[in-house]
Amino acid sequence: MSKGNILAVGTFVGTSKGFGFVELHENNGADDIFIPPHFVCGALHGDEVEVRLESDPRSEMAKPQGKLVRKSRRGNKPPAPKTEEPNKRQMGRITQIIKRGAFLGTFFTEGTQSYVKPMENKIPYFFAVPPKSRNRFNLADGHRVLFSVDKKSRPEDEQVSCFITEVLGHMNDPGVDVLTLVRQAGIPYEWPQEVLDEVKKVPKEVEEEAKENRADLRDWLICTIDGDDTKDIDDAISLTKTPAGLLQLGVHIADVTHYVAENAPLDKEALHRGTSVYLADRVIPMLPHELSSGICSLFPEVDRLAMSCIMTVDDGGQVVEYEIKPTLIRSKRRWTYDEVENLLADAEKGNAPDDEWLTLFTRLNRLRAVLYEKRRARGALDFDLPEAKIRVDESGKPISIEPYARNRATGMIEECMILCNETIATHCLTKKMSCVFRTHEPPNAMKLAQLNETTRNYGVSVPPVANKPKVLQKVLAAVAGTPAAYAVSNAILRALPQAHYTPDNPTHYGLASEAYCHFTSPIRRYADLQTHRILKRLGDLNFKQRLPAVCAQASRTERAAEALEREVSQMKKVQFMEGFEGNEFTGIVSGITPWGIFIMLPNTVEGMVPIEAIKKSGLRYDKTRKCYVSRRNRPALTPGTELTVKLLHADAEERRITFGF
Repeated sequence: MSKGNILAVGTFVGTSKGFGFVELHENNGADDIFIPPHFVCGALHGDEVEVRLESDPRSEMAKPQGKLVRKSRRGNKPPAPKTEEPNKRQMGRITQIIKRGAFLGTFFTEGTQSYVKPMENKIPYFFAVPPKSRNRFNLADGHRVLFSVDKKSRPEDEQVSCFITEVLGHMNDPGVDVLTLVRQAGIPYEWPQEVLDEVKKVPKEVEEEAKENRADLRDWLICTIDGDDTKDIDDAISLTKTPAGLLQLGVHIADVTHYVAENAPLDKEALHRGTSVYLADRVIPMLPHELSSGICSLFPEVDRLAMSCIMTVDDGGQVVEYEIKPTLIRSKRRWTYDEVENLLADAEKGNAPDDEWLTLFTRLNRLRAVLYEKRRARGALDFDLPEAKIRVDESGKPISIEPYARNRATGMIEECMILCNETIATHCLTKKMSCVFRTHEPPNAMKLAQLNETTRNYGVSVPPVANKPKVLQKVLAAVAGTPAAYAVSNAILRALPQAHYTPDNPTHYGLASEAYCHFTSPIRRYADLQTHRILKRLGDLNFKQRLPAVCAQASRTERAAEALEREVSQMKKVQFMEGFEGNEFTGIVSGITPWGIFIMLPNTVEGMVPIEAIKKSGLRYDKTRKCYVSRRNRPALTPGTELTVKLLHADAEERRITFGF
């Protein structure tokens, strides 16, 4: 398309410097369009815009006029930010703001004037609040507000005003901090009335007619194993020996589709949400609690409807036969991961009762080891990266942060669920059925080249092609147990594309699986619910028409949920550290950049030592070796280096932790 013509429609991605990019809705592999500050034309981060290519971004440059209230210098004309054209990136001009949503911000006053500071740092402006809005909502400094900005407003206006539409609460009120991030992320958390009306009809117990035409497994030794704070239990497990001496593994999953009919209000809302969101102080469920932690949840000693995948597994962990069927189960006990791990540990010391539970978990532990070794042998990638377990009090204040403990019990469930998901995906392929596959592609050549730049500093090379995961598995093995392990693992994760859902690509690179899908969590993931529906042949049998949209929505909502979970986790970590300013901590260098180093503490809290503090220590950044070196040019700060640092500042508003020496 020639320069000067309308190129396309996309989403504007702003920056704190004033320039931005347009992510095209239909990019067909094209790069984002770079928008210099003078061609932004009033667009704000998140706007849906129309963009036109420009041959020279410096042409027709408008001189700044007026006094836009800008974050960096309120009331003064800001200096033009220094921006450079990214290599080989096309430039454009915003010609129209098509659609603009509401924004979230913090109300504050300065003298007699009132402003809102957007929560999104990619919006580099403060917005004036008219006195009428301030009085109408009785606003005080620190109120979190929802506001809108007229699409016709432009940075060259004398002052950009906003319109307050809702007050979420004060920033110091319990829960408002997380609620603000939830609203900012656009995650739905309130139920439409039609969903609430449908939920009233959901039974509290399994009705007798629902038990018909199901395999009755209520006399099987079935149990659940979960975390001690789990509310929605969608998987249960059983394991026995067959007369031939093989293992019969049963994975029993809540039959959510029995209660959620396709295209009913419940189903539409579940698809809209796509997934449950697990935050430090709350869960935003995909399904109302009457289902997610009620009739669908596999509580002990109550009848529950399930979809069971019963697999006969040989000594090498191969599934030699299987059966997938609707069942009626009755879990005998709810175990936690720690309880199972403690039982196995006691058994090793001869202190555990030799009963049916010890027999079950001993067999499961042996199967875990076999299945893990089978996956490892085919090249599956195992990232042993720390995850944080954050505990908060009733007001949402973090009271403890520690690494999430993995043990043999967590491994048992993980391996059994992976095997079950592979069996379901293989079944769909073999039967030529539709399926919501969990797809993970190999990294491309550019990402591998970037990865090699990192790993070669640790004496490990990455080949230009890695179509099989064994290539990267060897890289992980080469640095295992070394100070570089964390940095290399993170670098490999960044090189890999995100896993997502597709209707036609069954392979999963990271798991080294030829066929993979999600079946085991229909309470919290719509992809699993859809898979159940396909297996039961429920609803629209022409699934091929429906699946592309379902896969796209499930992928999109998963990414949004993960991003929100990271934001909330980081905020709670910063809040936890606020009371420790001035204290010293020992941590390791977890990342190195030209502008500073990241330090991770044993509790997974991560912060930065800025470049200014490093320079004062007489060190400089070596861009070739990607580390900080001494005056004698010897590496002094490399990934994994243990350091004692002082906490200088914990800024919960910016979600930033600053360390110093």
